[in-house]
Amino acid sequence: MEITGVNSLQQTCIAKVAQSMDVLERKVLTLPVSLLKDLLPHLNIYYLDRIETAAATKGISTSVIWEKIWKGLDQTWRWKVKSAQSDESWKQRCLERLFHMLMFTQLKREAKYLSNLSDSSVLSITVKHVRVLSLHTSTKNICRLASGDMQPFLSTLEKGVTTLKLLESNSPFKHGRKYMFILHRLLDHGSVRKVVLMRNPEDSCFLRWLISRRRGPQLTVSADGCGSAVDVFRCGADLDEPAAKRLALDEEKPEDLCGEFSSSSSSSEHCPEGQIHSLDFEVPNCEILNMVSRALPTWTCLHTLHVHSDWLISEDEMCVFVDSLRQLFLNPAGSLSELSLGHLCGLTHLINILKACPTLQSLAVDVCLPADRKKWRPLPQLPPDKVLSLEKLTVNSTDPMSVQCVLPALALAPELCSLHMTGITLTRHFFHTLAGCKASLKVFKLEDINLSDYHQEILHFLQSSVLEELCFKDCRLLDKCSFKKDFMVAFVEAVKAISSLKTLVLAKNRLATTAIEISGLFSGCRPSKITTLDLSSNFILPAELLGFAELMETHRPAQRITLDLCFNPLNRDLEVKGQALQKLKPYCNLLMYDWNTRDTMVDHVSVM
Repeated sequence: MEITGVNSLQQTCIAKVAQSMDVLERKVLTLPVSLLKDLLPHLNIYYLDRIETAAATKGISTSVIWEKIWKGLDQTWRWKVKSAQSDESWKQRCLERLFHMLMFTQLKREAKYLSNLSDSSVLSITVKHVRVLSLHTSTKNICRLASGDMQPFLSTLEKGVTTLKLLESNSPFKHGRKYMFILHRLLDHGSVRKVVLMRNPEDSCFLRWLISRRRGPQLTVSADGCGSAVDVFRCGADLDEPAAKRLALDEEKPEDLCGEFSSSSSSSEHCPEGQIHSLDFEVPNCEILNMVSRALPTWTCLHTLHVHSDWLISEDEMCVFVDSLRQLFLNPAGSLSELSLGHLCGLTHLINILKACPTLQSLAVDVCLPADRKKWRPLPQLPPDKVLSLEKLTVNSTDPMSVQCVLPALALAPELCSLHMTGITLTRHFFHTLAGCKASLKVFKLEDINLSDYHQEILHFLQSSVLEELCFKDCRLLDKCSFKKDFMVAFVEAVKAISSLKTLVLAKNRLATTAIEISGLFSGCRPSKITTLDLSSNFILPAELLGFAELMETHRPAQRITLDLCFNPLNRDLEVKGQALQKLKPYCNLLMYDWNTRDTMVDHVSVM
């Protein structure tokens, strides 16, 4: 009781000292390290920000404090962060979140990290750290940024924000001219280069406004390769009255908006035209997709395009889209390097896209097979002498689809460094073809793909590999294996020989007792350098985990490992489970699923 009383008195004194930081700040460098560490959790964000440089000179990081604040603000953090963040990253994410909560929603003020700070002070501290600005239709305070007293904050946002997220893209027209002024300042005067649009309505006047003047130099290329400067993007004429009103606002000169609302500009001054380098948006219908298709040939500054749809993009619409891509890639000023598309009808478009875009570096597609087999088309051929610039390929199939559709692309992509496939049916030619890019392949992910017949091909492929991440998730690795332990020992030895490998994912493979053999990764004179190991959903029982833990305790891996054990039936013997986790604690950060709270827990210190 006496010790508790002393600790309570000490905490009270430290909290009192923290309230006088305006005096103490000048003497931070003279404070003992132990006292400074005790002070940090009691400081508000103003002093925490100001003191971190002095703390760093004493070898003290404020990262843990920022991390704790951020996790308190975002209750879904366990699904967003599973790996370590840098000190600056935790701070930036925390202050960015605080800005959004104070500016657009509600912020509880009882937290000590906000003590003695006015709203204006909190905004001044946080606005400098906003990189992604999220605006939603429910945010009534957005238009405040157009007022005179708030424009200094808007100016800071112009300098720092690089990504703009809109939950509903027609919201600017609902909020009127002030909202449009704010977006104009961010997009044209500011540093925004990436735009994310979700829930696009069927007539997206904002999307039309967005891409009408932010596509870079307007140079079209004809069939003979000659260029001409023309405007090929025109707005639709057949609009209903509400849409016509929005279009009137859409066509308003930016100079007029600046002249009306900006305290530092007049309508006679010419406004710059921003450039959108990355567009990520949902497509509600073919009209919106066709609008983007019409703009693509002259969108020379576009580097990244992500198109999401919850409907199957038809053959005709994809033909128009692919033709627009072809025109863009004929344009010498074009810069598109990353493309993702959702819900394509068949894999023929994958090959057509690669034919049209030979210099594309990253391609991701979600594919569905046509329900009517009469609509199946023969797979187009890539010219055998064509070398693709493809570095990253992701193919997700919702229906069983042969890998034969993908092999032509793999055979012509010698620089491929990342391959991720889901739901594909393999053939024995797959690993042979993939060997052609083994020297460059760093990330290899297969999900929901039956690998039970390809053990020898897998072991052979892993030889001399330079992989950094290997994922076989839900791949039925051991389903047809008579001697499961023998294969797992051979697999572990092959993986251990890959000195570059940092991440191994074997989730959903029913490893059960064979999971014990995986501890062999960290045995011998050349142990694996893996830092992330995912063994989730593998029917690993407490006794099997204890066997794994005892071997880990024997091998003593040199590096700390993030070990995912979620969704294994470990609660069947809580005592044995506790013994296993206790042995793993010195070597692992454990990801566990708490069946009581239905939550994923990250255990760095204590046993769950």
